Amino acid sequence: MKILSSGPYAIYMIGGGGMGVSHPTDAHIYVIDGGNEAAMIDAGSGIQPEWMCANLEKDGLAPERIRKIILTHTHWDHARGCAWWQRRSGAAILAHRLGREAVESGLWAESHIAKHGIPSEGAPVARSLEDGDEITVGGLRLKVIHTPGHSNDSISLLVQFGTQKVLFGGDTVFAEGGHGTVSAGTDFRAYLDSVRRLAALKIDALLPSHKQFVLSRAHEHVALLERKLAGRWTDVVASRVAFFPTWWLEHDPSLYDDARQPEAR
Repeated sequence: MKILSSGPYAIYMIGGGGMGVSHPTDAHIYVIDGGNEAAMIDAGSGIQPEWMCANLEKDGLAPERIRKIILTHTHWDHARGCAWWQRRSGAAILAHRLGREAVESGLWAESHIAKHGIPSEGAPVARSLEDGDEITVGGLRLKVIHTPGHSNDSISLLVQFGTQKVLFGGDTVFAEGGHGTVSAGTDFRAYLDSVRRLAALKIDALLPSHKQFVLSRAHEHVALLERKLAGRWTDVVASRVAFFPTWWLEHDPSLYDDARQPEAR
């Protein structure tokens, strides 16, 4: 479904397990149409990727238009689908330097799916990203912002889209001051520094990897997370962050059967 448009450019959402757009184990998956080429932001869990492909085609985009797959980070719900999408579209995979090994090895040993004995497939990464890099997608330019905290390889992507500053926030920042999974081992100083950088951007629209997206005044949502991270531990982890796909996998074991289907691999 089309989320934003500006002249010849558009941004679509083709996946999102938590919103029922694709398989429940998928993070939100976006496609940027830059005019003469398109790019995917993340590749999903790799379970029933045909569902997302059908969404893409309903939006009038052929898979072959996708020339780049840009990963916000390499957790399995974002990156396990890389091999399938690379075969289907021929796109190059771009990931932060610290996540390259995870994508190419395809192990995801700590994932729910690996612990249930379901194999994954790696895929070659064409370009290792660093903070400050620029990625061209047709007539659009995306700025890479390294935002460690949720994971050490997390990046956010900033694009000037018409009159709006649009941020693909990955699992770093969600709507309403939400955040990705944290634990006692999280580097909260790095997380706070990352969110402060994003808050300073004064973005208009936030397209995160889970929960709802925000199409106006998104900077207020980022600022709320900045205040939470600058406060007490209990301000951040007072309750468990129950977002997909973890919630689904812990409450609906039948989803592992989907992953074992030949067409899902």
